[in-house]
Amino acid sequence: MARTLDKQAVFFELDGVILKEARLRPDGSLDYIPGALEALARIDPTRFSLFVATSREDIAFGKLREREFKKVCERFLEDCQGLRGEIKKIYSCPYHPKGKTRFRKESVFRKPSPGIFKMAQHEFDLRLSRCWMVGHTTRDMLAANRGGVGAILVKTGQGGSDGEYNIQAHFTEDDMT
Repeated sequence: MARTLDKQAVFFELDGVILKEARLRPDGSLDYIPGALEALARIDPTRFSLFVATSREDIAFGKLREREFKKVCERFLEDCQGLRGEIKKIYSCPYHPKGKTRFRKESVFRKPSPGIFKMAQHEFDLRLSRCWMVGHTTRDMLAANRGGVGAILVKTGQGGSDGEYNIQAHFTEDDMT
């Protein structure tokens, strides 16, 4: 349990919320959803810590290599250096029950399980009832619900049209702006 009331955070998915796709362009840059980085910069770091919470099926199924995703994360963190608040941690889960090779397994960190939120709570002493998840899929919304975190669905990316789960967000916005 959090010791103070200010242990709040905003978790967000990378693909479909901040990035169009978690891949580097040929020039080494990332393809951001317009206004997403600027929206992150407007989040008050004295009130909210920032975290990435992402399930990486693309790694589990061999469509993206771990080292490529690491380079994406490094570039993302580099691009975020000018923000008012830092990204405290990137939580990612490369496992899937139908994945390939060593990535084929269940994990409590794969959304819609709430493991990412519980781990962040433990590591950063967060008060989850005062935290938010910004996502673009019903899986993101269900994970937030299961973790006791507020759910904000953005209409970018899949915009909740995946239909995987029947769950409502607390708020729906056009994008991060």
